[in-house]
Parts: sequence; structure tokens; C-alpha cells
Amino acid sequence: MSDYSDLFVSDTVHEREVTLKKGVKRKLFFREVPAVVFRKFQIAERSDDVDVRAGSLARLICAGLCEADGSPAMTYEQACALKPAASGALLDIILEMNGQDAGNE
Repeated sequence: MSDYSDLFVSDTVHEREVTLKKGVKRKLFFREVPAVVFRKFQIAERSDDVDVRAGSLARLICAGLCEADGSPAMTYEQACALKPAASGALLDIILEMNGQDAGNE
């Protein structure tokens, strides 16, 4: 049987340094996000419902940002309350970690 393990998301938690506004740097933890989560993000981004579109980024951040032990780092409500610069910085890392880029959303 073939080994397809490299095709699946890993349980590994990755530490990344995030640069926020005014040069503030934080070490945060991220996990890979399954393709189905990205697909839901893409579909939500194209929704006619403004609330669905507005919440899509928060859902992706909730899926990708974690604690060092892999547990969720924040709730959906907390992710919705992030400052725009913070959510943008987190998105950049989530996309990079998962082999995506901003033009591929």
C-alpha cells in the first residue's frame, strides 16, 4: 500500500513570530488547516450574505491559530473582535503555513 501521509494535514503545532502594528512581535502557534476548511472560507468569501462574508476570516483564524498544545487559541467571538491589522497578520501566516498565498484565496 502506498504511503499518502504527506497529503494530509499534520498534527504538528508550528511556532511563528507575528509582527503586529508598530513593530510589536509575538510568538504564536499555528496548525495546518484541512482543505475543506479553506474551501468553506472561499465559499463564505463569495456569499451574498454580508455577515457570512464578514465572519469567514474569523472562522479561518479559529481553525489555524492554536495554543502550544494544539488546543484552540480563541473563540469565534474573540476572532471577530481582532483588530484589522492583527487579523491580516494572522491570515498571512495561516496562508503561508498551508502553502497558499493571498492571490489564491
